[in-house]
Formats: sequence, structure tokens, C-alpha cells
Amino acid sequence: MPETNSVSPEAVTGDSPVARALALEAAANAAPAASGAPLRAPATHYSLPDGTLVTRIGGRVRDRHAREQPDAPNSDLYSLFAPHYFERRTHEMTIYENVSPTNPQNRILTLVVKPQWWWYGTNFRHGFIGRRDGDPFGPAAVALYGDNGGMKRLPAGQLLAGQELKTPLSNYDSLPYDPGANYGVDLAVPPKDGEFVLVKQITYSPPERRELRAGDLVELELGIFLAGPEGEALGRFNYYADVVVYKVGTPGAQPWFRGPCCDNNLIPWAPKLIPDSALAGGKLMTNHEDTSNQPEMSLMQASPNVAGTNIQPFVEGRRLFHTSLLTGAHIEQGNPTLFGVQSGKAGPNFQKTACIQCHTNNGKSSPSLRTPLSNMVVLTGQVDASGKVVPDSRFGGRLSQGLVADGSTNVDGRQAVLTVDAYNETAGRYPDGSAYTLQTPVYKLTDKAGNPLPLPERMSVRAAPHMVGMGLLGAVTGATMNGLAIASRSDPDGAVGKVHVVQDLRDPSLNRIGRFGWRATTATVQQQTALALNADMGVTTSVLPKHLCGLASNGDACRAADARGPELLDPDLGLLVRYMSLLAVPPQRHFPGQQPLGPAAPVILAQGAEATAAQERAEAQTQVRVSAGGQLFNQARCTACHAAQLTTNPNHPLPELRNQTIRPYTDLLLHDMGPELADNFPQGNATGREWRTAPLWGLGVLRSIDPNTRYLHDGRARTVEEAILWHGGQGSASRDRFKALSADDRKKLIEFVQSL
Repeated sequence: MPETNSVSPEAVTGDSPVARALALEAAANAAPAASGAPLRAPATHYSLPDGTLVTRIGGRVRDRHAREQPDAPNSDLYSLFAPHYFERRTHEMTIYENVSPTNPQNRILTLVVKPQWWWYGTNFRHGFIGRRDGDPFGPAAVALYGDNGGMKRLPAGQLLAGQELKTPLSNYDSLPYDPGANYGVDLAVPPKDGEFVLVKQITYSPPERRELRAGDLVELELGIFLAGPEGEALGRFNYYADVVVYKVGTPGAQPWFRGPCCDNNLIPWAPKLIPDSALAGGKLMTNHEDTSNQPEMSLMQASPNVAGTNIQPFVEGRRLFHTSLLTGAHIEQGNPTLFGVQSGKAGPNFQKTACIQCHTNNGKSSPSLRTPLSNMVVLTGQVDASGKVVPDSRFGGRLSQGLVADGSTNVDGRQAVLTVDAYNETAGRYPDGSAYTLQTPVYKLTDKAGNPLPLPERMSVRAAPHMVGMGLLGAVTGATMNGLAIASRSDPDGAVGKVHVVQDLRDPSLNRIGRFGWRATTATVQQQTALALNADMGVTTSVLPKHLCGLASNGDACRAADARGPELLDPDLGLLVRYMSLLAVPPQRHFPGQQPLGPAAPVILAQGAEATAAQERAEAQTQVRVSAGGQLFNQARCTACHAAQLTTNPNHPLPELRNQTIRPYTDLLLHDMGPELADNFPQGNATGREWRTAPLWGLGVLRSIDPNTRYLHDGRARTVEEAILWHGGQGSASRDRFKALSADDRKKLIEFVQSL
């Protein structure tokens, strides 16, 4: 499908930086191999010449069923990553759909599962029909499926990598069921290509007890029993797996939510498809509903349509993201340490030694009063004789404040210590007389001994942003962004956006379209990752093979570390990039038809119909308010910058990111936000008043990750309301429309933003 945003010819011709950047990107999209870009991976959803529909996705082990909540007895968490999640615990799944050879109205699904490792045995469940008999709505209830059998095994070598299986299988009935661990092979060695392939053929819908038809929703789930040595080396023995919902006649896993319970004799909690309006990450990259009530884990999940070939790189990239590159220790307990090539890399200057320490649960960082800002980015500089901003003579371009002192490891990567010492408050009033206050941080700088130091002449404090949807934002083409910039020239509020053309980090002679960072200073997920590794953790890569050293404090030791060469090699950098690119976006919450879900939901259900009805009425009221808030968001023209919808590149190297209609609420452009939010640290072609429009997707779950979450680039805003009130410059008109609303309408607009 072609891009929906066109660019006028005069905007892309000539030899301007924008034209050069767009031409370079267009060449890469047209012929990735010729421009050095990664080759495009094969599509994961397609049709074979005989009409067979094919879906290729990946999966991982889970602790429990999706619909179980963590406060239920004996219920573990569906969304967490169990210890050893990166070892022997992923699988590839292919779904083939055929027209029945006996009745053209019916369909046959053939599921093919290739585990990364041997399995002792497999439960295969499909056709969700409710809860366990006896107490169908009690806190101990678990999912019940119409089919809870096993899977069969193909003869070794029948299906090799890259081959398609001829389906439906004519010999399916004669195939043996998976015979458990009696494979006659060394279970300590992974299966060879085609040696261990499991299949399941589905011809009917268990709830209705009839043959499958186009439009049916088939919910399926694996129960996995690992084979091979057990104990601490591998962790536990049995697991659940992803809940996959497939719509017959439509390739791909569908983002789903729980339907209503038991109305008109329908299936209790049967899966329904999330409406398009709530598919923040598009049809391929939006996660299903958080039915386990774990919003703190919402930003950490792989796409339900992650390619089978990408699920193992995803979990290995997650391991690196959660590993200290100083000690090799995994931040989550129960996981083995990465010694050798992955340890001893961070420093000597650093803020943190593991990515997850700033991006907690893939959320954003926030400042805490009188606490070293080691979870933030602190840019430092001064002005030279020509008036140009150059690195600070004491600290270089960034201040490092990292300190590891846990008894076994003691490393001091600090150059000095910066804190928010206080907040200055400014009082204001809405037109209706309601009062509000805004806070401006007051910074204090000391040396490591606590002695006061003068602040840098130029300084900018930046929060680590939340990670969700990075791959999709990287897949928005420069042509789309430039088209938005051109269209904004006629904006009635003067909200004229600007594409930020930046230097390629590998080759500064090349122009790129900036997408990432508070001022869109990097162009790709890879380059943003390499910059964060180097600047915030002191880890070099082939993209930035030299440390970004300070000019004085620790400078000599930092430059001496350059002799080690790139400290994180390209394969591992690729794993990190794959992980961050394929993080799913949670759906917008409180969409029409969504059922209530809260910590007490199982208890309320057990109390009876009256309590259930009260909760449903409350959720329905919230949905009405969120819908009204969305209309007010549009009427205030917040969408002039926070563009509600974008389309991604149909030629992106990763199939999960191609040609998706996404709802990030950003145009990825620079906008002048006025003196209220300005700092004195221009970057590239961005002035100190210009900021990239921050994406809003995922914002509503940040408080579940960190109750003390603060907003805007430096965390000055305590609430979403304060963040809106800080908008100046090109955001002034929208801010003033917000201020002019009634108190209840202001709350509705905020509720809408918090639903994203």
C-alpha cells in the first residue's frame, strides 16, 4: 500500500539537507542491499498459490493463563518473564488455513510448532468456553477450553526450514501423538532442522460444536513441558504459553479482549477483537488486552505477531537490556550471570550500567528531590569565543553520575553530582477561577565530596523516555514526516512543524531524518541505542567506537578505554535493536465494549450479579467520558502536533512493522514551545525552544510502573494537567482552549490522554 502522505516536488528537489536525507532514505527503501541497509525479511502473513493462508508467528513460555489475575490464589503472572526465559523457552508457530475438501463453506487449520528445544510433552488447548466448573466466577477459577489434547509429531525431516507444509494433512489421523521424552536422542543437544516438529489440525469450533467457518475466532494456547536436564540449570519443568486468537479467513494473530460475561447465553468471557480505533500499534503490533491486570508489565511485551524467527532474538535482546554491562548480572532475580564478553564493558564514566535501570519496566525516568539524577541525561556545555555551544570544559558533553557500590563491586563513574534541590512554584488560575500551580526545578551541583560547584554555563536535563513503539516510529518514513511538515505551514494556530535533519553517527557526511530523542537528534533505533550505550553507560559499539569522554574529570581513563575497541559487538547490538523494535504497544483502554477489570474483579464477580452490574456501569461511564475527552482533545487542536494517526513504511526490513496504521499521537516533528519550556542547549538545527512532539501512547500506564512519574523533558510536571499547562509557543492556542473548558471537560480530556 502506498504512503498516504505525499510530498510536494519542490520540497524534495535540489540539494538541501532535507532533500539529501529523503533521497538517501528513499534509496534504502527501494533497494536495501545496495545502500547497506538490512535485507527485508520475508513476509509473515501471506497466501500460497493454491489459496492457503499462512501466518508465521513466535511465542514464549508463560506462568499462567491470560485471564488469571495475580491476586487470585495459586495464580502466577501471565505477563512476566520467568527465570531463564531466554533459554530453551521460545517456539515458532505456523498456522495454515485451507478450505475443507468436502465442504467449501468450512475451513481447516493446521498448526505447526517448531520449539527452540526439545519438549517432554505438550498440552494443546483451543476453543475457550469459560471457567472451571464448580465456581465459574470465583477468584480461583481458571480458563477452560473445549479441546485440551496433545499434538502430533511429523516424521523427522519432513518439514525443513524455508519449506511449506502441504495442508490439510492427508495422513494426519495416522500420525503418532508426541510420545513424551522417549525420542532416542541426546536431549542436551537442540533439535536439528526438521527433527522435532509438532502439528495439530483443527476442523471444528468447540463452543458451538460445528465445523469452522470464515469469521470464527479460534483461541488457542500451548501447555509446555520442557525436556532434558532439570533443576537450577534450567529452572522449572512446565509452563503455559501465549494466548493466540486467530480469525478464520484473516491471516495473523488478532489483538483481542474479553467479551461480556454470560449475556444471552453467550460464551463467558469469549474473545472479541479490539476495535480498530483502539489499535494503537496497528493490527500487527498492538498487544491484546491486559486481562491479568498487570499494567506495570504493559510496555514489556513482544508483539502478538512477532515473527517466529524473531522471538528468540527478542528474548535474548531483553536479556541484554536487563543485564549490567559492568558485572554481567541480570537485574531480575533467578537468571544466570553473563560473564566474559558481556561484563566489564560499562564505564569508566556512566550513569547506569543496565538499560533497564533508567527505563524501569520500559517506562520513563523521573527526578526525585535531592537525589542524584543518575537516571536522567544531563547535557553540559559552554559557549566559545565565536558564540558556539561546545562541550563543557569540566565534564564534556554529558555529566556522568554513576556509582556501583554493592560490596562485591565498587566502581565510581561520577564526575560530579547533580540534584533537584527544590522547586519554584508559580501560581495560576483558569478562566473559571480554579487555581493551579506549576513547578520549575532548581538544580544543585556538587563534587563527589559534597562541595558546591557552579552549574555548567549550558545545561539540559532530560528524562529517559518510555520505550514502547520505537520500532514503529522508526518505520515512519521521512517522506511522511516531511509531508506533515509541509501541511503544517497552513496551520491556523501557527503550529508549523520542522523535520530535523541530523548527521549519521557512522558517517557524519550523510544526512538523516531525526526521529528519536527529545529533539529528534537520532535517525534510527540502532543509532539511538548506540548513542545511549556510549553516552549513558560508557559502552562503545561499531556505530560509536570511541567513548564520549569528558575533557577533564575522568577524561584520561575514559580515553584509555578506547583501546579496547568496540565493547558491544554488532550481533549483540542487533539483539538489543531487535528487542526494542518489536515491543508491542498496549491498546487504548476504556474503548466501547471493554469489560471492567480491576484488582478486585474476581471477588466482585463472586459476590453476585449486583456487584458485577455496578462495576460494568462504572466502566461504561468511563468509556463515555474517555470518548468525550477524545473529541475535546480534537476540538482543542492538540492533534495539530500530536497527530493521531500515521502509516509506516511498507518496505521496512522487519515484517511486523510494515504498512501499519498506528496511533502514536505524535508527528515526530520539532515545534517551538516558547520560552516557558526552553533551555539554553540547542542541538543540531534545533533551537533551545524546539522540541520533538512526544508520543502519547503508553502514557496512561506509566503511573502503574512508577507512582511518582513526572512528565515533560525534565520531569517538571507532576501531572498530565500540568504538562498541558506548560505548553507555550506553538502549543499556546491549544493550551488556552484547554484552560477555557469547564472543570469537568478538562477532566474528560485528561482521562482520554490517560487511556492511551
